[in-house]
Amino acid sequence: MDNLTLSVDVFDDVRDGQDISDFNLSTDELLSILSMYDPYGIWRLDLESGLVQWSKDVFEIHGMKYEEGPVNLKQAIDAYHPEDAAVLGQLIEETIAKQSGFRFVLRLKTKSGGYKLVKSSGKFRINSEGKPQLVGTFSQFAPAIRSIATSE
Repeated sequence: MDNLTLSVDVFDDVRDGQDISDFNLSTDELLSILSMYDPYGIWRLDLESGLVQWSKDVFEIHGMKYEEGPVNLKQAIDAYHPEDAAVLGQLIEETIAKQSGFRFVLRLKTKSGGYKLVKSSGKFRINSEGKPQLVGTFSQFAPAIRSIATSE
């Protein structure tokens, strides 16, 4: 994994979201579809407290047991390869300063002492209470391969 190319993008202009109202999907149903076969989580970073909230699948991808409540941002960043942790810290700072969005593919530590690739995208927002946050998605990165899966 040492010969990997780092992939990090910061966007000043985040794409507008899609209007999926005609599909009549709840947020829970959409997340359930996204995570039917592979863990696919969501996260939120409260910029005032520095605490991160993770959905169940983000814990799974990190190799951690799910717990309700916040995760410490320093702990979350320390879970990455040291080179990638530095990049991630800068990425968060830049995203906050520009009130923009980002995406990355970085190396996350595994319990066996190795690393696996994870990907995330996120954006700055002001929540309904007027507080600044970063919110986004999180999944394990899988190289493009031809595969088929069905459920019963």
